[in-house]
Amino acid sequence: MSRKKMGGGGHEEGGAHGDRPWVYFMIDSFFLVTQFFVITFRVRTGDDLILPHRLPPGSGGKPVPTITDVPKTAVAITVNRDNAQTAPWYKINGGELLDTDGITTKLSQLAEGRNPDTFSVRISYEGKVIFRDVMPIFNTCMKLKIKECGLQRSRGGATN
Repeated sequence: MSRKKMGGGGHEEGGAHGDRPWVYFMIDSFFLVTQFFVITFRVRTGDDLILPHRLPPGSGGKPVPTITDVPKTAVAITVNRDNAQTAPWYKINGGELLDTDGITTKLSQLAEGRNPDTFSVRISYEGKVIFRDVMPIFNTCMKLKIKECGLQRSRGGATN
């Protein structure tokens, strides 16, 4: 008596995938996905990269002027201190040495009558400087409404 083999590899069932019908589903799915990508593929041309110059409806037809960057005046301030007992000294744009009151006065003179958005204050400091020595510059920038005021570590100073 011969018995039909159930599962695994019998060729008498009429095909290589006799008891595995999911293989047909996987092959069909693969070809459908591949067909989708082939049909929707398109080579970009140089014209596609340029945005159309159309205004939204109801805008009046006048183009909006673009905002240009205003050249900023960069103010470089170096803070230094010889040791913990001495007062800090400030050097603005590599010029004369100033104390805390002098740096506040000098920044006020630079910003007087000018737009505070046109200033960029960069504060560099040496290794022995404590943060309390930098705060008068930040406070002065806040009073003068200078928005761009930040720290920049000196490259040549000693570190703590």
